Amino acid sequence: MIYKSPAFFCKILLIFCLFVSSILYSQSYLAVTTSQLNLRTGPGTEHAVIKLLNPNTSIFIISAVPEGDFYNVVDIESNKEGYVHKSYVKFIEQVKPNEEGIFTPTGKTNSYGSELTVKNDTKLTLTLKFNETTYSFSPNETKILNVSAGTYSYRASAPGVIPDFGTESMQSGTSYSWTFYIVTSYR
Repeated sequence: MIYKSPAFFCKILLIFCLFVSSILYSQSYLAVTTSQLNLRTGPGTEHAVIKLLNPNTSIFIISAVPEGDFYNVVDIESNKEGYVHKSYVKFIEQVKPNEEGIFTPTGKTNSYGSELTVKNDTKLTLTLKFNETTYSFSPNETKILNVSAGTYSYRASAPGVIPDFGTESMQSGTSYSWTFYIVTSYR
């Protein structure tokens, strides 16, 4: 029998707690601002101001893990992404990722990558963030995107709409389609 010291079990418990907390705190939330504050281009006061947010402005917190003292957020009304100081945010409710995904396989392509046909079926400007690449779609616009096969994090948003987000796996040589339409408006 191998003897394990109490310090060994404390280390295991600490690693487990860090793992669980990283899962819990990387969640997205709906929140409101508690006072007037700046939406900034980066996580610090040295970054430019995008716009001034009034008290009780609805925001979507991309991750509850702050970057320094700032949360990465989307202002729901304007659909502008930026950073706000964490001291002036009140969490309202957790927003769960879309487990069903948004892209539907439609066939095969002759390319090694994946082909995505995205249609914005609204009168709003759609923003689709696919990993770190951001695409913008005018009202009623359709675009074909060519991406490498792999797993992607996505976030789809528009002014006045709670963002939809999740993970998608794109297969090599496969075409997909997705139509953006509004299910739940925040206004």
